Amino acid sequence: MTSPFPGRVPACLLAVLAALLGTLVTAAPGAAAAEAASARTPLRVSIETLTPSAIPEHGRVTLSGTVTNRSDHTWNNLKAYLLVSSSPITDRAQLADAADSDPAAEVGGRLASEGLYEVLGDLEPGAAVPYQLSVPRQDLGIDGSPGVYWVGVHVLGEDDNGRDSVADGRARTFMPLVPAAAQRAGARTRLSVVVPFKEPVHRGAAGRLFRANRWEHLVGPDGRLDRLLGLGSQSRQPVTWVVDPAVLDAVESIARDNPKLDTGPTTDSSGDGGSTGPSPAPSPSASDDPIDGGDVGSSSEPSPEAQQARAWLDEFRQQAPLHTVMRVPYGDLDVASVLDSRMRATYRRASDLSAQAMARYGASAASAIVDPTTGSLPGKALRRVPTETPVLLSDSAYPDESGPVLRQVDRSPVVLVDRQAGSGGPRPNARFAALALRQRILSEAALHALGPTHGQPLVVSTPQYWNPGRAWSQSAFFDGLSQPWLALVDLPSTVASDRSKEVDPHPPVYSKADRKSDLPLANLLASGRLDETGRSFAALLTLNDTVDDELARIAMLSSSSAARDRPQKSLNQVTSTLDYVRAQMSEVHVEGPPFVMMSSQEGAISIRVVNDLEEPVTVGISAQARGGGLQVSKPDPVKLGPGERTAIRLEARSADIGVHSVTVFATTTDGTPVGGTAQFNVRTSHVSTVIWVIIGAGGAVLFVAIVVRLVRRVRRRQRTPGPLLPRDETPSAADPADPSGPHDRVSP
Repeated sequence: MTSPFPGRVPACLLAVLAALLGTLVTAAPGAAAAEAASARTPLRVSIETLTPSAIPEHGRVTLSGTVTNRSDHTWNNLKAYLLVSSSPITDRAQLADAADSDPAAEVGGRLASEGLYEVLGDLEPGAAVPYQLSVPRQDLGIDGSPGVYWVGVHVLGEDDNGRDSVADGRARTFMPLVPAAAQRAGARTRLSVVVPFKEPVHRGAAGRLFRANRWEHLVGPDGRLDRLLGLGSQSRQPVTWVVDPAVLDAVESIARDNPKLDTGPTTDSSGDGGSTGPSPAPSPSASDDPIDGGDVGSSSEPSPEAQQARAWLDEFRQQAPLHTVMRVPYGDLDVASVLDSRMRATYRRASDLSAQAMARYGASAASAIVDPTTGSLPGKALRRVPTETPVLLSDSAYPDESGPVLRQVDRSPVVLVDRQAGSGGPRPNARFAALALRQRILSEAALHALGPTHGQPLVVSTPQYWNPGRAWSQSAFFDGLSQPWLALVDLPSTVASDRSKEVDPHPPVYSKADRKSDLPLANLLASGRLDETGRSFAALLTLNDTVDDELARIAMLSSSSAARDRPQKSLNQVTSTLDYVRAQMSEVHVEGPPFVMMSSQEGAISIRVVNDLEEPVTVGISAQARGGGLQVSKPDPVKLGPGERTAIRLEARSADIGVHSVTVFATTTDGTPVGGTAQFNVRTSHVSTVIWVIIGAGGAVLFVAIVVRLVRRVRRRQRTPGPLLPRDETPSAADPADPSGPHDRVSP
């Protein structure tokens, strides 16, 4: 008999609750096991060598690396086993999924037969032990089908909890197999490998390199840039370097112990105009001063770090002619932001600076390329790139294109980089370690060779700031890419050999996130201002013809792709350099009188030109009068030595009467204002012609009157023989002493 509905409700709820509890209890052990398997293993295992890089028809497969105990207790009786998948990955989509799979996922079986594993013994906390596994081809247990196989290492051991079947340390990678039969059937392809030489560059107000100690490490023994150069020395196959010359200049700064901006003589003072090059201003160390970023003193001998940097540059100069070298606009200019704005002149300036810099470092043959770090470019920017300059974009920019080269009418050729092939190896290993990246590239190339589009080359770029890892020298990166079914070609050859037809222009994908990360206009304007100021400074300095380019190179750093992360920081740094240069230029100034009085239409104004710089300068003078009633002549430029001052007379002409405010300032020879100014008032009193006639007439009358009086006096004296005295008719009184009595006075 069925229970009524109200009575069945509690029973149903109890049944559901019991089922849920049963499910949770049943699932708990499996979830715990999965969590334990995917957790960070106590042993770290690396794969540092893999020989050969592709599964051979015969012979042995050998792996070697290091096992490190990163736990806090000892592991005993360690054994290393080779792991191989029995069946291959046969398409690139499967390979992408495999590369992103859980490091603890079961991808193959361990080869546990006697002689196929290695006993490593006990391992203390923090200790490391090398391993090497070498297995004959016939013992790999694979079916021999073409494709890509999993190859890895499992390390198992015992601790206080005993021993289980879960790997205590693991490493894995890919290994392709392209059988001879498949090669005879046409399974072969071409590969272009691009290696960027880039690094964010920041400089302080006086031009010194920020974080010089970091750059010392980059080019020091086994530094990131030293590793890239080391890999290049191992390459016997075509490889394309994409170089930012700002990196080379930064290393040059370290090689010279990070000097400040050089304003000293670079031309022969005798006047032949020959450039002598910038004079070094060595300094032994760098600081983290936020204003100048490394103000340092002088040093008579180069530091060890400077010697290492010089050695790096020498090695670059030796290797550059052996590889295909291409150059990006100086400072790895953010082409997307610059060419999408009105600052197109900045692109041209950065391109010119790049060519000049590469010539200094032995790579004058380096051709131009645009290689945005984001892998994308807006349509307007792409349209403005010169047609002879190839553009390197991610294949996500044109997702519908199947080939690596896109040719559009009246546009630059676009080379599409295979983003997937350069995305690194599987975890738990370092994905971009040299060997992991090599095996991923080789595996992608193998599947490409086995696929229907094998006739088209594959273009792969290493990461923009790639660090190949500490085991780079053991990886045989380029030698491992040498396969009978794979031909390495450089990037220009890939473009030149492309026979695809030109299509109508259509813009690449440029997402909202890309556009949001574009540089602010303020950064681009700051680059232009410092560039212009640098030209004026160079025109002011008599014997220096390089400071303008040096300041222009610093200016480009405000518009660098690296500035996208912190645009305000880059803007502040370039602005501080602009302020520093303007302060230097203000040391050349003029001094004027407090007040000038002109009593006629024309007059002279005396001023003094002062050079407080430690370098000779060539100075022009310009004056402006408010209101336009006063015109001041422009004298010829003058040359002043260090600390010298001189007086200059300015001819002035007035057309009216009044007080005029005059500003006198120093300029370059082409009239660009520089330095300090002098301001003073000039009073002009323009006397009219009538007044001058009256004054002249009065003077003439006075002169005539004087002449007439003189003439009359002369004539009167001529008519009188002697002095004429008047007669006195009054008799004189008697003199008591004169006996003759009273008598008349006679005039003499």
